[in-house]
Amino acid sequence: MNEQQNTDARVIVADRQLIVCQGIGSLVGQIPGTELGAFATDLPALRALLEAEEGRVIVILGVRLADCDLAAAMEMMRREHPGALVVVVADETEFAFIRAAVKAGANSVCMMAQILVSLPKILGKLVEGHSIVPTEILRRLANETTDTLSRREHEILGLLANGLTNFQISARLGLSENTVKYYLKAIYQKLDVNSRGGAIAKYVAGNY
Repeated sequence: MNEQQNTDARVIVADRQLIVCQGIGSLVGQIPGTELGAFATDLPALRALLEAEEGRVIVILGVRLADCDLAAAMEMMRREHPGALVVVVADETEFAFIRAAVKAGANSVCMMAQILVSLPKILGKLVEGHSIVPTEILRRLANETTDTLSRREHEILGLLANGLTNFQISARLGLSENTVKYYLKAIYQKLDVNSRGGAIAKYVAGNY
């Protein structure tokens, strides 16, 4: 029995909302081959938990912690704990975060709407040593080119050109402000500009 416990992967759940951590944690507790660790709601807590782990560890990461977003958390883990496996849990409206997570080296992505079915499969594969990204996410990523704006990016660029602030865009589209910022970052990258003014100028001139 002790030998089996030693082979279990410890799972840390990190999200800015403790209730989300608890909900995911209750699901993790039922998955064979895993042992639920502590929860983290900010970056220092996540760092401290990772530093205390000695064996295999899987981090289930929401798109935001209390003091940072997914990109900062991924950067810290890749720099300080490259052996940690990362599963990003995101909502359908947060695809910009999903894209960023995959590019940053996340081992898997789980859509929040499918978490009851998908998370046990994903953790099972990770315990066996396999990374897994859902087919529909890979398909969406494959259909996006680095130079072509997505439908949502077109929509946000149009609102930007109409003078809306990030907050107003987020309210209009039902997105968080952080998600809007991720979209804007992707838009600037694709348009080869570094400011709102530059993006608007290209939009008005039709050079996009």
